[in-house]
Amino acid sequence: MTRPAQLVSEPVADHARLHPRRSRILRDGVAIAAIGAIALVLGGLTSPAQQFLPDALRSVANSSSGWSIPVFLLVWLWRLRPVPAMIAGPVAFVLMVEGYRIASEWRGFEYGAPFSDSYTFIGLVVGPILGLSASLLRYGRSPWRTLAIAPLAIILIGEGVYGLTVVADSTSPVYWSIVIALGVGATVLHLWRERPPLRLVALTIAVILLGSAAFWVAYSSL
Repeated sequence: MTRPAQLVSEPVADHARLHPRRSRILRDGVAIAAIGAIALVLGGLTSPAQQFLPDALRSVANSSSGWSIPVFLLVWLWRLRPVPAMIAGPVAFVLMVEGYRIASEWRGFEYGAPFSDSYTFIGLVVGPILGLSASLLRYGRSPWRTLAIAPLAIILIGEGVYGLTVVADSTSPVYWSIVIALGVGATVLHLWRERPPLRLVALTIAVILLGSAAFWVAYSSL
């Protein structure tokens, strides 16, 4: 007489276990969609807004750092876990570029075919890394939590040095100096808050320096 009850209760128990999982997937999907929508709008606003920027800051609209910072902040502010964060990163990056393209064409500027910009392909590669690192800043364990600041710092410092050296003749040094300061400042603040062992501090700084040098070499070869 107990067997039928077991047959009924087991599917109910399985359904109870699946329900939170489905809710989490749905919640993550809504968050990724919201991040993508915000990124699309931000990218679109960048096109008309850049004409009001002073010459010293005009490079922000044509820089990896200018796209990477909003992507990183969107994922971090939304408190996404690592897996959905790795999806949200490239979604945000690519849609920011598309928003810029759409707004530019509405304004009468020829920009190219959809999803064909060089920053689109950069976003597909860098986006998952930025998303994961933003998530690890909240949920990661040592040493990954400490090292999570490295990807963003590498982009900021590496591109800043590139701007001051390779394209110094055609761009203002102000923006590049600002992004270097942001990269260094974010690293120092993160390490101060984490208070990791000295060997992990040294490792994080070494990764950032080597990564920034690699970024400079890669960008200079393009």
